[in-house]
Amino acid sequence: MPTTPTLRQQLNRLIASSVPPLRALVKERDHLRHQSLFWRYTHTRLYWQNRALCRELYGPAQPTATPPREIPPELFDRYTLGGTIPVENNYIDATYPANWPLIYTDEEIDAYLATISQNLKSPPDQRDWFIYGTLDEWVCEALAKYPIQGKTVVNMGSLTPWYESICIHFGARPVTIDYNPITMRTDRIRFLSIADWEREPERFEIGLSISSFEHDGLGMYGDPLDPDGDLKAMQKMKERITPGGLLLLAVPTGQDKILFNNARIYGRLRLPLLVKGWEWIDSVGYKDSDLDGDGGAQPLYVLRNT
Repeated sequence: MPTTPTLRQQLNRLIASSVPPLRALVKERDHLRHQSLFWRYTHTRLYWQNRALCRELYGPAQPTATPPREIPPELFDRYTLGGTIPVENNYIDATYPANWPLIYTDEEIDAYLATISQNLKSPPDQRDWFIYGTLDEWVCEALAKYPIQGKTVVNMGSLTPWYESICIHFGARPVTIDYNPITMRTDRIRFLSIADWEREPERFEIGLSISSFEHDGLGMYGDPLDPDGDLKAMQKMKERITPGGLLLLAVPTGQDKILFNNARIYGRLRLPLLVKGWEWIDSVGYKDSDLDGDGGAQPLYVLRNT
């Protein structure tokens, strides 16, 4: 007695008898699914290995405070500029034990330098950038236009020495500033904690902030809630970048929005406040229409400290 094909069997038969483009699309879907599973497995394995090694080297993880899930009512008006900026939930807990430092090594830096060099030698359509894709290329384009050879560059916010390596490629001496501790197993990058940065009166000739300041004051990294955290960070940069020095800034750009507790999107309301007091001398990848977009744009702004 013949059996009725299952829905999956019917679907597979339909795909097998379909036109080639549909079969190719399904094949690509399956390939991407397998790739996603592989990278999820790899991430999970490395995550637990990292925790085990950190516990062995540095001891049990120091507890971190859980970031808030909602804007406190007493701060809502300030965060939203009197209710003019919408808020969307986008909760992330990116806190990290203060006694478990990141470790930057010469081996990692050398690998990034090789990637950067190979990309810049390759045709544009064959380049494979590491973190933000086209934005990484825009950073290189700006540093070629505004040379940093022999200069000290401060990089605000870092989880890997990728942007520091770009600065090294262009002949600069990078200094990294971050909330999380970083152990430098290299002489090519110097690290300052936020506390160090507050104590040290050191000034820099050029600054780099790539997708960093939009997080300040939202608590995702365990930093204190502050509706003006991003504006204060920009003001601090004015104090620490030498007069006439440059800041290369990249933030999500689109219709104003707060993705709490993750990030801000900068549009026609918040972006002018962020760059207030700076001379906007150039940009790479920017279009005025970006200010009315969905926030997916992240152009590079070149600002001069006046």
